[in-house]
Amino acid sequence: MKKIALVFDADNTLMRGYHPSAILEKRGIDVNEFWKKVTSLQDKEKAKGESNVEIVYLAMLMHEIRYGKLKGLTIKELKETGKEIDKILYKGLPEFFDKLRKNNEDKHISYNIVSVGIKPLLEGSSLAKYMDRIFGYTFFDDLTEGEGIDEIKSTSSTAEKIPAIVSISYGKGIEEFEYPIKEMIYFGDGETDRPAFKFVKKRNGIAICVYDPDKQGAKEYAMKLKEDVNYILPADYTEGSELWNTVNEIIKKL
Repeated sequence: MKKIALVFDADNTLMRGYHPSAILEKRGIDVNEFWKKVTSLQDKEKAKGESNVEIVYLAMLMHEIRYGKLKGLTIKELKETGKEIDKILYKGLPEFFDKLRKNNEDKHISYNIVSVGIKPLLEGSSLAKYMDRIFGYTFFDDLTEGEGIDEIKSTSSTAEKIPAIVSISYGKGIEEFEYPIKEMIYFGDGETDRPAFKFVKKRNGIAICVYDPDKQGAKEYAMKLKEDVNYILPADYTEGSELWNTVNEIIKKL
């Protein structure tokens, strides 16, 4: 049976907006103000010549955990809050995953998320039960007494998306890759996905850039990535949509 891996970015690819906002809102943090501060600090770091500015968001999060309104945050609370992500999923999700498998029963389809986000939050959402692997930020909670988060355990930056893709491709293979990249479909939405788009497309896999059809300027933004992807499609995962039909056609051709 042919094995195919579908790999998804999370924010603005499977859902509208940023899923870490769920825990910020729950703890009474002004979400808009938080992301404004992140953007402002990222701009300052870029001006200093720093390239990996995604770490700014993680640093701000850890600052809130140590000194702010996220103090005492636990991994359990993150997973419980992950249920809130279901409210911002794009149309057709999460039903898309089961329906796609049923429509392609002659193929073995593996679903995976590679996100510059928070793994425990994603694990608490309805997406998790469909995924073979989820890559995202993780935390230690056993360095001190109590259940509170102590420190960062692992990161998942833009640069780290490619090693994650390779890991998914390798799978449980011993002598060869279980899911060759030429039989992989990568879904993303923006600049943080550009390296992954290029990596997959160059190796004859399929790169799909999705955009929010209800957001003004989203398609125009996506078109800036047209040289690095195979398709640019509205983020509508319902059966019969343009995305649905395109993905099924790709799978049948593989």
